[in-house]
Amino acid sequence: MTTEPTNTPIDPNTVRELEKARADLVTLRGELKSARSERDTIRGERDEAIKSRDGLKAQFDKQKADGEKALADANAAIEQAKADAEAATKGATEKANAAVIRAEAKAAAVRLGAVNPEDVVKLIDLGTVKMGENGQVEGLDAVMEAARESRAYLFTEPAKPGTETGTTKTTPAPKAGDPAPFDATKADTKDVASAAAAAGLRWPTL
Repeated sequence: MTTEPTNTPIDPNTVRELEKARADLVTLRGELKSARSERDTIRGERDEAIKSRDGLKAQFDKQKADGEKALADANAAIEQAKADAEAATKGATEKANAAVIRAEAKAAAVRLGAVNPEDVVKLIDLGTVKMGENGQVEGLDAVMEAARESRAYLFTEPAKPGTETGTTKTTPAPKAGDPAPFDATKADTKDVASAAAAAGLRWPTL
């Protein structure tokens, strides 16, 4: 037995619902596409913001590091300049002190009758002689006395005032009540004329 198909009429409501569903689907697809586009835009802006933030952070970190390095270099330069100044001051002070000590040693050698004071100063050890806080040379007398004892050949008896040494005669010390010796380097014209008259010499008058 063959069953013939039955032509059942379509419900108009069903057709309208189907068309509405299709329209809603198209609308949803459009909204989804718009939402995806907006999402992509937001993601792009976010990525740009992150990139900008990271760039600013890197720039800030670099500026901070450069600033810290510049500050460290400046402090190091200040400390080096301070050390150089202290070293220069110390060196200049030591050099000046050494010159004073050598000059005092030479003068002491002359007083002790050194044949050649320069040789005495070169031969003795002045390492123990120091400049005191008051600016006085300390320890020189002991060194010079030791040098005169150990190197007697470098010294003679100091010449006494009024004695002859070779062709030179030293000026005797003035006695109490005697007039001071005439010193032409310190005398004025009147003193020179008086001294000449006392010696029986004629001196032109102005």
